[in-house]
Amino acid sequence: MSATKATDRAKRLAGMFGAVDPAALAKQAEQEKNADRSMTTAPTKALKASFANIEQENIRLKAELEKAQVLELDPAICRPPLVQDRLEWTDDDPDFQSLLTSIDAEGQRLPILVRKHPTEAGLYQIAYGMRRTRACQVLGRTVKAYVQELTDEELILAQGLENNERKNLSFIEQALYAQSLSREGYNRRLIARAVGVSDETNVSKMATIAGQIPLGIVRLIGAAPKIGRTRWAAFAELLDGEGKGALAETALQVLPGSAVWTSADTNKRFDLAFRTAQKALIAKPVKAKPQKRSLERLGRTFGALEESDTAVKITLNAKSEPAFARFLAERMDALMEEFHELERGGEPTH
Repeated sequence: MSATKATDRAKRLAGMFGAVDPAALAKQAEQEKNADRSMTTAPTKALKASFANIEQENIRLKAELEKAQVLELDPAICRPPLVQDRLEWTDDDPDFQSLLTSIDAEGQRLPILVRKHPTEAGLYQIAYGMRRTRACQVLGRTVKAYVQELTDEELILAQGLENNERKNLSFIEQALYAQSLSREGYNRRLIARAVGVSDETNVSKMATIAGQIPLGIVRLIGAAPKIGRTRWAAFAELLDGEGKGALAETALQVLPGSAVWTSADTNKRFDLAFRTAQKALIAKPVKAKPQKRSLERLGRTFGALEESDTAVKITLNAKSEPAFARFLAERMDALMEEFHELERGGEPTH
């Protein structure tokens, strides 16, 4: 890579990370170190060096972004990021309402980050700042934005670092984000940095957990920021098995109408959903349907045989085939004795 290209890339990265405070980034690294150790291992020397390098780059290049002009954009021409990083939210979401009130009273203090849309002329694609953009749209004002030249990977990394520095994603949001990025074909190293974990091997574990829990259940519960990997993994294990996820999702549909659900926050809703799913799966296990077949021979129907996990039922046509019905009834004792002899390893009697 030429010196000019390297400098250009460094400037782009500076623009991406310029809004990240070095002290906050260091604090984030320390939080990762002390997080759930079953999910995130302590940072290696290489990872510590990586954080240190980013801090130095921010100190050295932050001025570049501060010198850049902040543009006023119409929110209507700003499109969503490449990959959704958070669960869907609506305008009546309490966090969004709080942001809306803040921007209405004090203005938009933090610009969003966008790039020119790669496929739609005249539009922009958001790296981070979806809620700020929506808030400005609701308030009928322009949105302040940095416009940078970003590759797809740089946009995703900027999105992830903004989340980690300002408001961490909950575990399930991290897991869904990791799953989405993995499906898009991004490598585990980039995904690990984007979702804010220091151990790349955890990326596939997170994606697996997200894949085992129906998205409808996750959306019903919400972000649940206090619910960590261990409890979501237990939920995924509970739903592991053919038909269990669908059965649980059906059982949970009664919850939104209950008073206890309405008054519960998203963390409490996880507990309610888990217990409800657990009860449904224990009370109503998925059973195999009985196998039925007709007892026919040479164009004659002698009866029917029905097999299930717990019983074998034989029904004979005593009216149309009375001779066979009597024949089998008279031989029943002899058949049981023959079976008894086979169990003992002897020769069957005839």
